[in-house]
Amino acid sequence: MTYCLSLLCREGIVFLSDTRTSAGAENLKVHSKMRIYDRPGDRLLCLLSAGNLSVTQTVCSFVEEDLAAGEGDAGQENLLNQQSLFTSARYVGNVIRRVAALDRTALLADGIGFDCNMILGGQIAGKRPQIFHIYPQGNSIHASPSAPFLQIGETKYGKPILDRGFTYETGLAEGVKYGLISMDATLKSNVSVGTPVEVLCYRTDTLTAGKHVWIEDRDPYLSDLRDRWHKGVISLVQEIPVPRWAGQ
Repeated sequence: MTYCLSLLCREGIVFLSDTRTSAGAENLKVHSKMRIYDRPGDRLLCLLSAGNLSVTQTVCSFVEEDLAAGEGDAGQENLLNQQSLFTSARYVGNVIRRVAALDRTALLADGIGFDCNMILGGQIAGKRPQIFHIYPQGNSIHASPSAPFLQIGETKYGKPILDRGFTYETGLAEGVKYGLISMDATLKSNVSVGTPVEVLCYRTDTLTAGKHVWIEDRDPYLSDLRDRWHKGVISLVQEIPVPRWAGQ
């Protein structure tokens, strides 16, 4: 299982992903689910992936092969020569369809679903930052100021704090905090989502990768955030009066 999310705010975009790809006492593996593509001064794109690892890795491999081919052929369509974030998302969707045409039948024959969800976000010079959720069928939706975050993978545990607190007007640094609380709630409730947590913090109009960090399980800030959130929620519940009928 996986948990990836992207938070769109006026100041920029926060991308977060866990790195666990399997779970079990003797079968713990770590793979990055975040890929960053940039041409400083022109565009910054971040691609998050969730689903069957063989499928998502194949999609990313085709994206990177197209990029390599495009270096010697200006006419080669690739992720970094699209006109907009929308056409960039459509390009990734077409790559997913390419992989589906190759592998979906064989996977389904063995009872394995074609599971591939991706978030693509960033900014192209002269255009506003955007984030898109790209589905296994290749189509996509985008976030907006009224619906400013996207999630893929194990989404249910990390969604309540975002619904209650995060908005498009939330500051970029505060957005990182909301994202980490959302991620930690998922880490707490689902053992198949695990650290390190990968975070990219992109500030609008910089057009280059900003703060890109890996946060280990015993990172001092993550440990403090986890402890404060845990104790704070318990304390708040204790402060709320019980319903009169419950005390009878």
